[in-house]
Amino acid sequence: MLCEESENALELHITGTCMLDEFIRYCALQRDQSPLATLLIYLKRKGGYVQLNQIWRENGPTGGGPFWNQTTLINKLDKLERLDIVSMERRILPSPRDEAKKKTNTFYRLSPATPLYPYIFGMLKIYREVPDKYSSELVEKPLDHLSDLAGRCASSDPLVGRELVVAMELISEVFSVGGDEVKWMIKERMERKGMIRDRRKELPENAPEEIKMEPKRAATKAKKSSKLPKKMEKTKPILEEADAE
Repeated sequence: MLCEESENALELHITGTCMLDEFIRYCALQRDQSPLATLLIYLKRKGGYVQLNQIWRENGPTGGGPFWNQTTLINKLDKLERLDIVSMERRILPSPRDEAKKKTNTFYRLSPATPLYPYIFGMLKIYREVPDKYSSELVEKPLDHLSDLAGRCASSDPLVGRELVVAMELISEVFSVGGDEVKWMIKERMERKGMIRDRRKELPENAPEEIKMEPKRAATKAKKSSKLPKKMEKTKPILEEADAE
């Protein structure tokens, strides 16, 4: 039986996976992926809520954006809201022309909770035009690229991280050791199983030959010392026989 925290993580995982599948289907309907990709990048750069009028002004024909009419922009924002990719908020603000009058304004922002959020800028490729000056442009099929990046993360089990924490707590209680000792025990077991290598035992290729020879010399000495007792055992009876004579 899962704890409440694990159940919430599993629910978020399932919800995110369903959203991602729906987003992929929606992207497949886009004849041109650049307008929607540009809109997502724009909202990510803005960070917070942005007024609809400003979005249209900066992404429409006036601002040199990819949207030629406001209806198309609003339809895409509404779809992204239904997918929980963006959040919409309505605010009643004074009219800029007459402060006595109040007007309802619509604001949008990219939701940080969406699985797409960390990978939005992955739709851009950055290149250097001149020294100390960089530019960016959309990759080919940016929405497909975004879906692939988010899909790799969504395919991982959200419970693995929490289960590892619980396992480390259990080891700490059973062996009465602290957190650092638990990590050392896990690392030692992984080294024995060949899952990882001890970096301290690995020397860089450019290390001096004398340093590289030290482990070999130590191993040679160890072999000689292990063989020494056997030779002494063989010579000891001979010495005893000689004494007896």
